[in-house]
Amino acid sequence: MPGAERGRDASSDVSAITGDAPAAVLLVQLSDRSVVHVNPVARQLAPQARLPLSVDAWSDAAGLLDLDGAELSDTEHPLSRVARSEPVVGQAVSAAAGSDLGGRREPLWVVALPMADAPMLDDHALVVFLPLRDSRAARAAMDAASEQAALRDRAVLATGLSFTVADARDPEFPLVWVNPAFTATTGYPFQEVLGQNCRFLQGPGTDPAARQALHDALDAQEPVTVTLLNYRKDGLAFWNQVAMSPIFGADGTLTHYVGIQTDVSGRVAADRARDEALAAERAARAEAEEARHRAEEHRARLDLLAEATHRLSGTLDVAECRRRLLQLVVPQLADWAVVLSPDDKGQIAQVTALHADPADDERFEAYLDALRRTPLRGRLQDLLLDGASARRIGGYSSPAVRELRRSWVEDESVLDLSDELGVASVLVVPLPGRRRVDDLMVLVRTASTPEHPAPEHTDDDLGIAVDLGRRAGLLLDNARLYEEQHHIATELQRSLLPDLPEVPGLQVAARYHAGQDGNDVGGDFYELIDVPGDGIAVVIGDVAGHDVYAAAAMGHLKGLLRACAWDRTLDTPASVLTRVDELIAALGMTTMATVSYVRLTPDGPDHWSVEHSSAGHPPLLVRHVDGTVRYLPEARGIPLGVEPSLVRETLRERLPVGSLLLGYTDGLVERRGEVLSEGFDRLADVVAAGPHEPEALCDHLLSQLGDSHDDIALLAVRL
Repeated sequence: MPGAERGRDASSDVSAITGDAPAAVLLVQLSDRSVVHVNPVARQLAPQARLPLSVDAWSDAAGLLDLDGAELSDTEHPLSRVARSEPVVGQAVSAAAGSDLGGRREPLWVVALPMADAPMLDDHALVVFLPLRDSRAARAAMDAASEQAALRDRAVLATGLSFTVADARDPEFPLVWVNPAFTATTGYPFQEVLGQNCRFLQGPGTDPAARQALHDALDAQEPVTVTLLNYRKDGLAFWNQVAMSPIFGADGTLTHYVGIQTDVSGRVAADRARDEALAAERAARAEAEEARHRAEEHRARLDLLAEATHRLSGTLDVAECRRRLLQLVVPQLADWAVVLSPDDKGQIAQVTALHADPADDERFEAYLDALRRTPLRGRLQDLLLDGASARRIGGYSSPAVRELRRSWVEDESVLDLSDELGVASVLVVPLPGRRRVDDLMVLVRTASTPEHPAPEHTDDDLGIAVDLGRRAGLLLDNARLYEEQHHIATELQRSLLPDLPEVPGLQVAARYHAGQDGNDVGGDFYELIDVPGDGIAVVIGDVAGHDVYAAAAMGHLKGLLRACAWDRTLDTPASVLTRVDELIAALGMTTMATVSYVRLTPDGPDHWSVEHSSAGHPPLLVRHVDGTVRYLPEARGIPLGVEPSLVRETLRERLPVGSLLLGYTDGLVERRGEVLSEGFDRLADVVAAGPHEPEALCDHLLSQLGDSHDDIALLAVRL
């Protein structure tokens, strides 16, 4: 059967540990940290417990101990952890009371999973106690100090189990929650199975007797364990050991059924191989070897899909995502491969490629260059897919296929170059996003030689490639969306920042640098305002928030600052900030921002008068003509939008010509896990060692300190 081809895997090891033994199952309500539902085996562990009961009280009632013999209510035990919505991948405990799990104190393995998104149960967590029947696993659980590696192995196996929760109050027993391992095993995502009876996993090869056993147990509200043939979403069959356990509420009413599903294909395949060996040893050996080879191949491909999700989701760079995809499929599914990215007209706009054999690099690059230059006779997807969802083209070098390929390109020389690479078979797989197909992946197997046996692609290869293409397409779509949003956000932020005017007597430079954390619009800003008289106002600020609302608030705030800066009755920086704060309150704005406001006025031929006030902003930095660096004294003041009646102060300095004044936002100095004084010291050192010209200094600061997770605004003014 197809399920026998899956061979022995981690789930088989789980079965060896737990066997067909029942499990103790709890439902924990997270809002009040209480056990509200249990199955009969769990009731055996704490027979005197009356639900609902706090997790600590239930733990004490069951006599749960940790590896050191301490009561779990006095330790960081799994029930307390899951009550804080933390998943528990596996922890060894033991229970005092005898039960179906064992007649004496035996090691149990706890898996706990919050049931996020489950209808009516999203405030609950599923807790399962499994017996450790394997002696090696039991020794590891009871002696963690000397068997750490084995204990971690148990955790990996435990989290590989599939858990499901069905609503027993509905006669159809619809699923209300499944864990990620269920999706990994069956291929069905959470939203697709929600509300369905689990029978959708059954198919033509499922034993009717096994179906009836399940049906009878559910009718009788009894636990049951059966092994039956199920089918993944992609049609692949596997042997599924299903343990169904009824869950009763405090009033004894059946509310749910919890299923623990284990892929035991390897065990079933092994049993069948032994049976056949009794009749014909030679045939059985050959069949077992073939099944082992297929199982290894299939397991390798499942590993490929798991690795693809892990590696591709680790980047939000579109080009890097394409490169990682090719590194996954070459050489496992292809000797070389390309990802073709079309433009709006369906022509090839970009080619990303990888070849397994460096000896072919020169010929391969020549082919890729020709491919990039060659006009297509239609749209890329239409030509290569020809209306199919995916395509396998065998006999690629045959005259019939050559004639087909001529209809694809204007310049046939590209076909000759591909033939020189020895193409035998090709898979054409779309990489679909949410709304459309953007990229196509072409997987190529070269002609087989004695030195390099390379069989043509099979339909199974195509199925794996299509599955991989779907995953990659969504992740590429995410990366494209991220890049688009990041670009839009950055451009919007920059559009809100002014073009600095030319001011006689001043050299001015400014920069805005988007942080590493994402694509949101920030509230960092700077301004240079030509105020009445012979003065100039220098403003640097940061509006709280990282979204379009922060950007809008920043635009309002800049308008208020400009208006108040031109008010001749406001003759000090402190009075300007105070008036802006009053207007924020009067207009009902919820803006909160830090601002440094400086008024520069010529004071004779060799000096400038510097008046400054602050609304909770980091202190301005001055580099003197002799290269020494210091921070201006901090003017007293809290951020705008907090207390408009606060009296602010203006401080005055007299700086010689040639001095440089630097305003900045906190992204330049703050780093996670670091005290702020270290950031200020680092900035002073970098400024002291930097160029004298404002433009060069701003570039220098961003190159040295621009690795912030926050946005950065800089304004450098040389007198």
